[in-house]
Amino acid sequence: MTLKTISDAVADETKGPRPDTIAENADPAAQSVLRLINRVGYRLMQKYPWTVLREEEVISTPGVETMVSAAAMPSDFNRFVPETMWDRDSNNLISGPVSSVEWNGLKVQQFSSQNRKFYYRGGAILTQPVMDAGVTVAFEYIKNTWATTTGGVPKAYMTIDTDVTLLDEELVISGAIYAWLDAEGQPSNSAFSRFKDMFDTLADLDQGGTPIMVAGDIFGENSRQFSGAPKASRASYGGDF
Repeated sequence: MTLKTISDAVADETKGPRPDTIAENADPAAQSVLRLINRVGYRLMQKYPWTVLREEEVISTPGVETMVSAAAMPSDFNRFVPETMWDRDSNNLISGPVSSVEWNGLKVQQFSSQNRKFYYRGGAILTQPVMDAGVTVAFEYIKNTWATTTGGVPKAYMTIDTDVTLLDEELVISGAIYAWLDAEGQPSNSAFSRFKDMFDTLADLDQGGTPIMVAGDIFGENSRQFSGAPKASRASYGGDF
């Protein structure tokens, strides 16, 4: 759905104004809807690590404490996905980001270990102990670009009527409905409940990890489901798929 269709859906549900245009419309009602939709999208991006907003960054370490300078960080970076930074050469986790208190403690203690830690400060990633140059490190992060143009150009905010959201459209609509009613001083408790219920449902689905069923499970012929443990071959599943 585009910004315009999201706005129209909000208007249809709330019986509010339905302007012909939104982004470039100077009318206060249109600008209010634009602001509310962008606020909902931003809040949803901040609130939950949606899989559609996850990106991977792979770097080669420079051999100094500042492993990634602020200028070298992804331009769409919002926050780290916890416990995803790994030294892919030694297969060791780099824990973090640690707190300011822990980081300064590591510096005072001249921390030395294979189990490295990282600190995020001033938009840069610092590590202790310092890693050798040329080590491959990867981490996942949440990007702040929850919208795009129709041509796929990422955007942190919707600014054109044809911009689309990467997030679930009905969730954005539901959140905008609640936000509009609340801003207008109208009863909004039921709208908030619907929004929260939809958010919780989609967040649960987004987590993944649901056991995989095969045809035999559906008809009760087998009791097994995928446990997450790797299997050696088709035979490990009973040889029926």
